[in-house]
Amino acid sequence: MIYGTFEDAQNYFQAGSPIHRALSFALTFDPSGPDGRYEIEDGKIYALVSSYWTSPAGELKFEAHRKYADVQVVLEGEEKIEVSLTRNLAPVEEYSETNDKVLLEPPLDTASLVMKPGYFAVLYPLEVHRPSCDLHGKRHVRKIVVKVSIH
Repeated sequence: MIYGTFEDAQNYFQAGSPIHRALSFALTFDPSGPDGRYEIEDGKIYALVSSYWTSPAGELKFEAHRKYADVQVVLEGEEKIEVSLTRNLAPVEEYSETNDKVLLEPPLDTASLVMKPGYFAVLYPLEVHRPSCDLHGKRHVRKIVVKVSIH
């Protein structure tokens, strides 16, 4: 997991690497573009742009992925992503091959990432996280999640 600001991104990723390309897409995304899926590299890298309201953390599930890393970037609003280093959590739903996601029981130990414009988080496969949580109450968020194939 990597958490940082756009101005520090060059400290983490080599220019031209898949994660760098994902961040570059997010940085240059036209905010007037519609929500939806954007193909970047033939299913190896694609972006999901969505608008939604945050929710209390207790109403949301933890998740993990197997094939894709998430590069999460908030365009508007603010939210909290709860993360955990705990492995082998019990699933609450079976793994979805289509969505590359398994929903998990909550871990006992968590930390929080504050997400607002100018910040990014990279969550690699099997890293447990719960996005879209209220930070300072319910907020409207517009976010890009760029999915980067790790396989």
